[in-house]
Amino acid sequence: MQHLEVIGFVFTAILPVYLLTALGVLLRRMGWLSEDFLRDGSRIVFNFAAPTMLFLSLSSAELSITQAPRFLYVSVALLVFMSLLAWALSRLIVSQRADRGVFIQGATRGNLLISGLAMAYNVYGVEGVALASLPMGIYIIFNNIYSISVLKFYAQNADHQEGSSAKNYLSDIAKNPIIISVVLGTIAGAIEFKLPEALANSGRLLGQLTVPLVLINVGASLDFAQLRSPSLAGWGAALYKCLLMPALGVPIAWYCGLRGMELGIVFLVLSSPTSTISVVFAQVFGGNAKMAANIVLLGGLFSFVIVVCGLIFLRTAGLA
Repeated sequence: MQHLEVIGFVFTAILPVYLLTALGVLLRRMGWLSEDFLRDGSRIVFNFAAPTMLFLSLSSAELSITQAPRFLYVSVALLVFMSLLAWALSRLIVSQRADRGVFIQGATRGNLLISGLAMAYNVYGVEGVALASLPMGIYIIFNNIYSISVLKFYAQNADHQEGSSAKNYLSDIAKNPIIISVVLGTIAGAIEFKLPEALANSGRLLGQLTVPLVLINVGASLDFAQLRSPSLAGWGAALYKCLLMPALGVPIAWYCGLRGMELGIVFLVLSSPTSTISVVFAQVFGGNAKMAANIVLLGGLFSFVIVVCGLIFLRTAGLA
């Protein structure tokens, strides 16, 4: 019965993602979504909706390092290590240099706030969300800086990137609305800062635009020809994110002493599918948006199977 409940939850949580993505495919096929709309929608998400959602999520999270210091250090170290490993592997897997930034981002940028926290809540309740939120602020800051750096580095031969330098990288990172919102949200959560209710409600409405706009954008950006002719880079990124990260990271976490809910949270975070906002980042920073969208699609498919099988195994073995 427990197995059926886990399978039912995962199916219920993931199906809406595919339905909205399918809507994006349908609307693009019908000619109702133009390139201008997709570009403008990405700008709205990148500059307003996603930063607002991130700030509100992190400002309301329980961010206390003293609650589980070993879990915090191990989980953040694992995420950073796996991110850097993807960069090293990209030279072996991706022949086209311009696509390496999209590969690295797709292989490491997990959907933590939407998929990761939702899974943690439904499997472990409020306590699971509080635990999962511990490494979130640190890693989201790192991952956004990391994504921008690799995308800009590998797109530097494009016309709009000529003459880019380390100084420009730092300037773009410092002005990035996603990173600014994560830093401010983490600080607000740490000092328990509360927005006025009217302002918070307005922010929630704006933040709610993030998921549907991004998913529709992902669907409209999908190139099914690439799925019929599998790209080693796209499939490799999706498999790295959803399979290799938990397969390598969970045993390391267990060896480092994490048990029970802590180990289960590590598994859910590592196996979460590639974040849909990675498509927006690819569009904004000159990456291959079609490849990024296909990584999101493949990652969602792989993650569904891997999360179900992984949770069943961990629960049956009494590990999580």
